[in-house]
Amino acid sequence: MIKKNIIKPTKKWVKKKIRTVYNEIESEKKPVNKDSFITYFPNDEDSKTYMVNMEKEMHEMCELGLPVPPVKLWLGYGTEVKEYLYGRFQITKMLQILKNAGFDLDIKRKILEFGCGAGRMIRWLKPYASRCEIWGTDISSEHIIWANKYLNPPFNFVTTTTIPHLPFEDRYFDLIYAGSVFSHIDDLAKAWLLELRRILDRQGYLYITINDKHSMKLLKTSPIYKSTWLAGFISENPVFQLNGENFGMITGGRGPASQVFYDIDFFCNSVRGFFDIVSIDKEAYGFQTGVLLRKK
Repeated sequence: MIKKNIIKPTKKWVKKKIRTVYNEIESEKKPVNKDSFITYFPNDEDSKTYMVNMEKEMHEMCELGLPVPPVKLWLGYGTEVKEYLYGRFQITKMLQILKNAGFDLDIKRKILEFGCGAGRMIRWLKPYASRCEIWGTDISSEHIIWANKYLNPPFNFVTTTTIPHLPFEDRYFDLIYAGSVFSHIDDLAKAWLLELRRILDRQGYLYITINDKHSMKLLKTSPIYKSTWLAGFISENPVFQLNGENFGMITGGRGPASQVFYDIDFFCNSVRGFFDIVSIDKEAYGFQTGVLLRKK
């Protein structure tokens, strides 16, 4: 009886103390920006189950006979189909840059689009798909599921994460490209560049587009871009305003929601240890600068 009378109150005290300490710790925590910790975007994330239907819906076709995804998968690239399909011109620009560097796509190649969405750009590589193995990756499962259903074949797609790892063996690809992806990678940019280098073949090419100080100037002055939401974002963000152009790298927002800008010399110096800088082309992707790198 005495034992019970001692142990029972003690248990209650311990539970109460643990609860009190927990509450104290929780009250000291600062609000967390959840976007910084996203590993990937699940398909239909609010449901405990989902199904991929085998039947295909009817979609408008692009000039190459490939379906155009529904508007909800456009990621803000235009409000009309012709605007969404502007990726054709960005691929054309990239291919010209590669040609100038001596990279020949008319032979068998392995190509990866890093951050492909629902295939806005990769679709325009269809003429090469019969002799090239072409992959697309993205952190949005919804986009990859659609792309695998409607654009495979001729392409291959896989969902990946924000953690710097890709499910490909060393030196697998001859070419990797990423349009407006490194404009949304803040802390892990160099880690991702090293991972892309790992899966590049010896002297393979990496083509990426980034926001730089020239991009910022265009957003502030160009009639085409100064009315965009991003122009408003950098004009109202105090970090951008206080630093002007006195930065090597600056980000507004964190994780996949970040808007990252570089000083182009700062960026190039940060990668020279493991890439050769082949070319730098301003306005290669809208207001973004195209940077062609070659694996050392």
